[in-house]
Amino acid sequence: MTYLAFNDIKLERTTSVKTTSRVQRAQFGDGYSQVLTDGLNTDVERWDCTTGLLTNEEAYSIESFFLSQKGQAINWISPLNTKTFSRPFASGKLKLGYTNLSALVLTGYTRPANYTANMVTGDLTSATGASGISDGTVVAVTLTLAARNYLLDDGWTLTPETPAYARIKFGLTQVYV
Repeated sequence: MTYLAFNDIKLERTTSVKTTSRVQRAQFGDGYSQVLTDGLNTDVERWDCTTGLLTNEEAYSIESFFLSQKGQAINWISPLNTKTFSRPFASGKLKLGYTNLSALVLTGYTRPANYTANMVTGDLTSATGASGISDGTVVAVTLTLAARNYLLDDGWTLTPETPAYARIKFGLTQVYV
């Protein structure tokens, strides 16, 4: 018997993610508008997922998991949870934009000698004195996002490819619980 856990699903390259921010906008008659974020957790990810080729047994394991969720959030580690990029420090700070990190490395620097990091907010602060990171210094960042909660959108589609293999298509929307 083959059991496939949800976080072990191999997704196709056609899998995509769309990130949006919820905002409220008030438009006034003189052309002026006012924009503000809609709540604390305004960024939302929506994933359109397609599995690789699964044995029927693996596909039914995933389908069984979906059926058992009954509207409950799925704690999932996305395939794009590790990010590498460069950003400059300014005024002794660096806002990464990413939140709820499980790991963070600045190439060539160490915590807390050179900087401190708030892993929840993704905000970095340079250490004071000679060991700190100078303003304008571009640092190489590698971070890993923690697992997030998602709800299954509008069911799923199980498509038989051969008598023994199938693919599953499904959508996930990030929720804060």
